[in-house]
Amino acid sequence: MKWIGVGFVLLTLAALGGCATAVPAMMGASTTPRKRTDVGLGGAARVPLGDLKDPAVLDPGDSQYRYAADAGGVVPMAYGRYGFAENWDLGLMVSGSTVRLDFRYERVLAEGTTRKALVVGMAPYGGWIPDRDESGRGGRVGFEVPFVFGVEIGGIYELWLGARGSGEYVFGDFQIAGSEERASGAGIRAGPVIGMALGVRRIHALVELTAAYEYWFIDHAGASLNRGGFVLIPGFGIRLRF
Repeated sequence: MKWIGVGFVLLTLAALGGCATAVPAMMGASTTPRKRTDVGLGGAARVPLGDLKDPAVLDPGDSQYRYAADAGGVVPMAYGRYGFAENWDLGLMVSGSTVRLDFRYERVLAEGTTRKALVVGMAPYGGWIPDRDESGRGGRVGFEVPFVFGVEIGGIYELWLGARGSGEYVFGDFQIAGSEERASGAGIRAGPVIGMALGVRRIHALVELTAAYEYWFIDHAGASLNRGGFVLIPGFGIRLRF
């Protein structure tokens, strides 16, 4: 019954989400303990910089691909994770209109009042791009690999630092020169991630920041729109452990 409730929250947030590709890692300093469940609720933002800024400002009247598919913005976020074995967990995250499956493993380096671990994950994801101001619609699929070094202090503080790398494919029909035309884009993204949590045994507040470089290979109605730049992805939330 617990997972039915978690699933309902995740699906509700997916329905409410916008189209910003703001998907935080929310790694924490460890995996979810065996036979325990973590539930997180919060939000995330995508802040594109440089050439990745919102094209509605930079080049109005041109391709609406980036405006629809890779715009900035804030979205609701929720996840659930279950520790199915010692040092292993499985989870599902919904952030905006993107759904990601998390499969994670930790190697414990030190136990005790101060616990240290290396946490690595594999995370396929997918989602849809809803119509935004009649700019077009489509979908996305991708795969991410996060890796962090985490420290827990007395079950109260958590710190984690590492990196994330991902590849993504976006497709759909988007506006260009007054009509909808087929577009597709393949992107790569990599950069550091840092986060912290503070709380008591069963409840923690989490904040996290990813700073990544993206490069996109985009084709829209035969026109090449390749470009790259930096993007910031802050995330925040409350984690409950049952």
